[in-house]
Amino acid sequence: DCKVIMKKFVLLSIFLILLTSIQLLAQTYSIGSWREHLPYIHAKTIAEGENRIFCSTEDGFYALQLEDNSIKRFSKLNGLSDFGISTISYSNEYDLIIISYNNTNIDLLYNDNSVVNISDIQRKNIPGNKIINTVYISGRYAFLGCGFGIVVLDLQRKEIKDTYYIGLNGASINVFQVAEDATYFYAATEDGVYQAIKTNPSLNNFNNWTKIISDSLNVGDFNQAVVFNNNLFVNYSRASSDTILAWNGTWGVPLPNELKGTNKNYLLSSTNNHLNVVNSFSFSEFDFSLSRTRYIDGTLISSPEFRGGISDSKGQIWIADRNKGMLKIDNNSFEAIIPDGPNSAAVCDIKFLNGSMWAVHGPKNRGYNNAYQLIGFSFYENGNWTTYDGVSAQTPLFNQYVFYDNVTTVIDPSDKNHIFVGASGPGLLEFSNGNPVKFYRDTNSTLLQQTNNPGQVKVHGLALDDDRNLWVGNAGTTKVMQVLKNNGTWKAFSFLGLINNSTKCGQLLIDDNGYKWLPIFENIGGDEGLLVFNDNGTIDNLNDDESQIVEFGSNRVRCIEKDLDGTIWAGTDQGIYLFYPPNLTPQQILIKQDNSFQYLLATDAITTIVVDGANRKWVGTESSGLYLFSSDGQTQINHFTADKSPLFSDNITALSINDETGEVYIGTDKGIVSYQSDATPGKKSCEDLVVYPNPVRKEYNGPIAVKGVVANGTFKVTDISGGLVFEGKALGGQAIWDGRNLKGDMVSTGVYIIYAADATGENNCETKVMMYR
Repeated sequence: DCKVIMKKFVLLSIFLILLTSIQLLAQTYSIGSWREHLPYIHAKTIAEGENRIFCSTEDGFYALQLEDNSIKRFSKLNGLSDFGISTISYSNEYDLIIISYNNTNIDLLYNDNSVVNISDIQRKNIPGNKIINTVYISGRYAFLGCGFGIVVLDLQRKEIKDTYYIGLNGASINVFQVAEDATYFYAATEDGVYQAIKTNPSLNNFNNWTKIISDSLNVGDFNQAVVFNNNLFVNYSRASSDTILAWNGTWGVPLPNELKGTNKNYLLSSTNNHLNVVNSFSFSEFDFSLSRTRYIDGTLISSPEFRGGISDSKGQIWIADRNKGMLKIDNNSFEAIIPDGPNSAAVCDIKFLNGSMWAVHGPKNRGYNNAYQLIGFSFYENGNWTTYDGVSAQTPLFNQYVFYDNVTTVIDPSDKNHIFVGASGPGLLEFSNGNPVKFYRDTNSTLLQQTNNPGQVKVHGLALDDDRNLWVGNAGTTKVMQVLKNNGTWKAFSFLGLINNSTKCGQLLIDDNGYKWLPIFENIGGDEGLLVFNDNGTIDNLNDDESQIVEFGSNRVRCIEKDLDGTIWAGTDQGIYLFYPPNLTPQQILIKQDNSFQYLLATDAITTIVVDGANRKWVGTESSGLYLFSSDGQTQINHFTADKSPLFSDNITALSINDETGEVYIGTDKGIVSYQSDATPGKKSCEDLVVYPNPVRKEYNGPIAVKGVVANGTFKVTDISGGLVFEGKALGGQAIWDGRNLKGDMVSTGVYIIYAADATGENNCETKVMMYR
């Protein structure tokens, strides 16, 4: 019976589709989705909530669910309004955590993970130091110690209630912290500690605040305050030392020796009937008699850098460590509880090979000026991060050579675990399987020290040619281009008449003709621009070498990329220029906007360019966010900014695309975020097609992606009877179907066949997708 056979065919198709979708579930992300890849290791503040422990870090924020020890990360991707948290504080009465940001924006995060944003302080033009130092919660109200005074936040009405300017004659004053006892509010400030009667209805009148101790010599700040067992404890911080003082109507409450130290104190707090004192190397807990009941220091945790800590309602100690994350202390042991991520938010270069990524943390700026930071580089694979740096890496050679300011990398195409890393000062590192192989400097290679900067061997550009020769940009020298040949020997090139003095350089690129392209700047006696070098495939024969500098005047070339057609795209301080090798004449892209013609992004500083599988151009800028343009640059497909997308910042520092999934990894000056694009790198032949989501459920209205299509090939969708439903062209190696037929109507429930082929129809394959409607 034909109907029975058809029914069995449909059931078998559904089974196969379900089986395939289970296998692919963890491998794909929906088109248009975002993911963050932030470091969570630099912990700052810890707070206890309802069965949750919250931790804010220098770059992120997360919560540990105590019932099952699960971790939830919070960011702009799932409800938070901003980036860069200054402090957090929990309200038991309203079961919410107050998150204040460095820019004075505020979020109220509730237990159901909903968020209410309060941006009044951020939006208003407020005189004085516009910053939120701390948040003190008293029932219905939260008192924000700000750089200009005290802001009162009504947690019930979710709005700003009042602002207290308590300085001399009502002037702005930096309030570091607010505290209270049964009768008074206290404010620890830059010039003393103030007191006001809580029941006074006019606390916004500066005359109602009395200074009970002054910074008479103006040498420090009263930067911490807490009331514990009816005593006010404050921390007086000077450049060289800190002092803890106590008040119970008069100053001079006797303190034990453990509270008389001069170390810098990051936190005075009272939690669960204990006074907590945190400095960089210890956490101390005191009872009502000021006897120290628990003490955590470097004998338990090596090289501590504590920044905060609490003893929770069950007596558990939690510590925020700047280089180890949130630590749970159990007797004589500790556990670091940290979401996976790199160790640094900085990123200046990203490279992919076979779905695995290397990220170089830099830092790097426009002039490649040294910062001497040991933040290293990271490897990312299957959702797991490993960072190699001068602080935490188990690589002893790093300490020996002090490998700082890493700026560029290249991956061995035959081994994703074998890379070279160029640094702006230490030289060149060869690295394999988690360990340094060799360091190259002026002592063991032709690399040169920077002129007039002894000891600095600056490697700013790296590229491997087809013969596995490593080409190197050696900045600050006359021999800016060098090569480590595949036989292990070095050769340096001079460019007399073009570069006669030391010059700096940027990233290096090799085009389809074998030409080497190197951005140069600060070329004494010459213009900034692009050095183009052709060794004609004979490295050791200097007689057939050709070189030229393409001049850009004072317009510095910041990045360079080759597209799928072999065209060179150069990003500069003033827009984009194109080259069509072997023609070395730069051209700009003229576009029409608002009835007038102008050059593409001519007023933007272009920091990075990457090409996707459909030959489209992703362009990162220094202050305008991220653009996606068509393959010819004539059409703007998308523009992502921090205000209108989950981007953390409009300063884009690096771009790369996962060569297997098409996911775009975006480095910003505040961390890495990724975006699942609708284009993937194309293949030369049709492979096993992958459809996701599959099955397509009734509630899903997004795009349906088909991966594995021949590069920019065609695809068709038919019903099981062979009737044409839809046809189109792939974006690189991925085809997109919106689930509608040729008339634009949503298709009905059923199994649909997807065919894909190249332009000749020779490379073709097919798969099935189940639609529920």
